[in-house]
Amino acid sequence: MSKTKMSSKERVCCALRRQAVDYVPCSPFFNPLTEVQRRGHAWQFPWKPGTAGIERLRYLRDELGIDPVCEGSLYSPHHQDKNISERVWLDKNQLHKIIKTPAGELHSVIAYNAEWPFGKDIPLYHDFIGHNIEPWLKNESDLECIRHLIAPPDQGSAAELRVNLGRLVKDARHLELPVIVDIGKGLTGMQQLCGAAELCLMTVENPDLVHAYLEYEHQANLRHIEIAASQGVDIIRRNGFYESCDFYSPAMLKEFLGARLQAEAEAAHSGGCLFAYTLHTGVMPMLDYLKDLNFDCLMQVDIAFKTHDIKLINRELGGQKSFWTGPSNTYHMWSENPDDVRNAVRQCFACFGREGLLITACPSSHSIMPWANTLAMIDEWKKLRQV
Repeated sequence: MSKTKMSSKERVCCALRRQAVDYVPCSPFFNPLTEVQRRGHAWQFPWKPGTAGIERLRYLRDELGIDPVCEGSLYSPHHQDKNISERVWLDKNQLHKIIKTPAGELHSVIAYNAEWPFGKDIPLYHDFIGHNIEPWLKNESDLECIRHLIAPPDQGSAAELRVNLGRLVKDARHLELPVIVDIGKGLTGMQQLCGAAELCLMTVENPDLVHAYLEYEHQANLRHIEIAASQGVDIIRRNGFYESCDFYSPAMLKEFLGARLQAEAEAAHSGGCLFAYTLHTGVMPMLDYLKDLNFDCLMQVDIAFKTHDIKLINRELGGQKSFWTGPSNTYHMWSENPDDVRNAVRQCFACFGREGLLITACPSSHSIMPWANTLAMIDEWKKLRQV
């Protein structure tokens, strides 16, 4: 352990590198959810909905005494072409959306009911694919349209992104906090565009289309990494949430993703950034594959799933990679007994040790979960964080 007191930025970045820290950081993520998702539940966060990010960060740092991260994202679709337009309409219980692009029309239809969380809109990327009647991406023609929506930034949009990231980094530096920026969705994003079963079939029946999408997004990712690094971002987070053996074999993951992930991690490192990769379930069959990838941190692997042997995960990967994980929000964070959360924190320390560990609700604390459980996580962490 480092004897020198560290700032949150120093503590988080050193933990990600598996370097000595004054104590293990607790750096949770918080998800407010949409109004539809919150319906019937009380708001549990101690700040009001819509509270400015810098106010929340100060509260987390000063009142709770944790090490929050300042979050940004560069993978939201941006319409650079002035010829792109959208039309949305409701036909009985089906919501339709057409995006007109220079390459043609992109069309999606979802089952519209009280559980649809986005009102009268269909985002390009969303997790609610169970509502799909017609997904966005079905064939090569759809991909040509999508190319106009996720194009690598041109000179004008790159300048705008630099300005926005510069503000984010400036606020974070004022608070001595690290900046983490989301870049890229890979097969996770493609699943959101296609549907889960549809994409699994596509990897076998039309692998060229899968490669074409992934390569196009990969080139956008490399450009975004370059922009983020130029503004002093500390951590690049690559979303691999559904890039797991829940859906694909290790050989398939290597074929479609291995070289691209390796190149993105190398680009981040060349720019002075750390590279963190999210996975949640389906991890055990892919440990050898993950071992060969040069990312710094494996984020948000759920410790509560019976299929996960976190001691083995640590034995196989812990010499190379740090772990950003903690109580499961599928199991522990909903518990009526905060001791379940405390036990999960103790399990993380017992299995991963204090080197290369960062604590968070996994993957995040939700606004409708009992706040007492987040406080229990923080309190137990404070008891265990230092030798």
